[in-house]
Amino acid sequence: MTASLRNARMLSLLVLAGAGLARADVFGTYGFGGRAMAMSGAQTADADDFTGTFYNPAALVNRKQASFGFFFNYALMNSDVTPVDSNRTLDCTYCKAPDSAGFSVGALFPVGGKINNRVAIGVGLYLPYQHVVRVMAPDPGRPFWYRYNSHPDRIMINVGLGIRATDWLNLGLGVQVMADITGNGANVKVDLFSKQVELRELDSHLASRVGPVFGVQVKPARWLRLGASFRWEMMLLYNIPASLNLDGVGTLAFALTGVTQYTPHTISFGAAFDVTDKFTVSLDGEYALWSRAPSPFMNLNVDLSGDVLKALGLDEALDIASPTQKPGFTDTFGGRLGLEYRFNEHIAARGGAFYRPTPVPRQSVPGTNILDSTAVGGSLGAGFAFNDPLEVFSAPIHIDIAAMATFLLPREAQKESTDSTPSYNYRAQVIGMMVGLRYELGKDAPVAPSPPDVPAS
Repeated sequence: MTASLRNARMLSLLVLAGAGLARADVFGTYGFGGRAMAMSGAQTADADDFTGTFYNPAALVNRKQASFGFFFNYALMNSDVTPVDSNRTLDCTYCKAPDSAGFSVGALFPVGGKINNRVAIGVGLYLPYQHVVRVMAPDPGRPFWYRYNSHPDRIMINVGLGIRATDWLNLGLGVQVMADITGNGANVKVDLFSKQVELRELDSHLASRVGPVFGVQVKPARWLRLGASFRWEMMLLYNIPASLNLDGVGTLAFALTGVTQYTPHTISFGAAFDVTDKFTVSLDGEYALWSRAPSPFMNLNVDLSGDVLKALGLDEALDIASPTQKPGFTDTFGGRLGLEYRFNEHIAARGGAFYRPTPVPRQSVPGTNILDSTAVGGSLGAGFAFNDPLEVFSAPIHIDIAAMATFLLPREAQKESTDSTPSYNYRAQVIGMMVGLRYELGKDAPVAPSPPDVPAS
């Protein structure tokens, strides 16, 4: 390796070392696939299979062969939330997030014919083990972990299209899919005099919510890959109305509304740098627009109406609306580092580290107790490729294993003495694990293939 080439590579690393990050979905928190988790999610420029549907759809077109994979992940939290004054009681119903588990499935299909190796389609799916979708909005007086209490419990669907515009430029377009809980709700009519239910009906459904994803990948040299992507904000809106008509008295109407499972507009950028033919360094940065985040608490609106109530002057006096306030989140900027060393075509060792600043302000005001703090962590993993002993598959089967440790740094919520919730300190550790199988069609597919060669600059 020439001195000028070494200097160029070192300069690329230094320029990209200040990158950033903050995601609140399961792929962003733990990674999509064993390789991604083992490298702390630094995949914007280095995704090498269907995981590009999440990290960067432009990278999908790098694969010349169809591939698919299946992963299982598990995560558990150890938290410490204690009141500053030991004589006061803190409601800790949600102080520890429940363990989470789920399955990830992905597939990649290069398009053949006259556009051979120019277009590829990828699909990624996450399915929680216990809950298909969990809608959770704790009472504002109860501390809860914003990223971990319910965010892992939702179906995630990512579909991407990668296009090779030139030998050194790839473009990508994708969508991410979630669901809203909405509809006309429940409608009940009761005759109080005969104590008969005259009408009872329910009309609610899951409505699709789609957000776009854009990506680009540039390969200016054989040893350097640059990538950037933009993911639209996603959220689950719930609207659960109900109406109880008390015949001859009035109508009680109420609605439960709110937003959960929120992830912000996110700009990601990164670089994958081949120090040698066997050793790759990957850097990722992210800017997340958390300042747009809505309140995670439920809104309750109650409306009493009717001629009798109006005549008594009670139609508006009994109306109720819960207080609302913006959470005051701030935009964040953090970073991830991933490393991969390929001993040979059958064994690869991986590692990574990350820094994730919190968007959540100090919870010093009444009526809000959102638990989150700046997080640092690291990851380790390995990839293995071996021939199928049953000879069902002609190409090697890949096994990926990974583990990630996240440390949520100590923080204090200082409350006024008149607040029903006492001041408290909190911190936590989260351990995530993943194991999976991948298979790429074609003979002698290595454990971690590099993107196709490009002309050296």
